[in-house]
Amino acid sequence: MMNFSIPNWPEYLNKIYQNLAPGGYVEIQEIDVMMKSDDGTLGDDSAIMKWSNLLNEASVKLQQAYKKIDEFKDMMAEAGFTEIVDMRFKWPTNHWPKDKKYKELGVWNNQNIAIALDSLTIAPFTRAHGWSVEEVHIFLSSVRKDLNNPRIHGYWPICSVYGRKP
Repeated sequence: MMNFSIPNWPEYLNKIYQNLAPGGYVEIQEIDVMMKSDDGTLGDDSAIMKWSNLLNEASVKLQQAYKKIDEFKDMMAEAGFTEIVDMRFKWPTNHWPKDKKYKELGVWNNQNIAIALDSLTIAPFTRAHGWSVEEVHIFLSSVRKDLNNPRIHGYWPICSVYGRKP
C-alpha cells in the first residue's frame, strides 16, 4: 500500500522506468480507499464509508491525494511500460462471504485492518481535520463495529498492475 506515501505517482513510475533494466518488470499492488459492496449492504451513511470519505478528504488536504486504482495502468503506459496487465481482486472486510476462500481471506483482512486502523487514521484525521486523538478513537469504534458486522458485505477493491520495460 504505497498510495499513502507517494506524492507524485507519474514521477515515481518514471524513476522506476529509468532505473529498470530493459526486459525488467515492475508490479504495483494497491488498495482502493473507497470500499465497495455489490449488494447494497454498505450504505453511504455507514461508519466505514464516512471513514473512507474522510480519509480521502484528508489526503487531498495534506497534498497526498490518493490515486484511484483505475489510473495505474494508464500511468504505467505513460511512463513507457508495455505489456501491462491489470488484475482486480476483492478483499472482504470479515467472514461474510459464503465461498470458503473468500471467507478465510475476509478473516485475515479483518485482522490486518484491526491492527492498522489506528495508524492509518490518527495522523490524517488530526492533521487535516483537526480532530483530537480521543475523537478519532471514538469514531473508530463505530468503524470497527461495521468492519466486524457480517451483514455488511463490504470489500476493498485491490489491483495488481504490472508491466515490462521494452
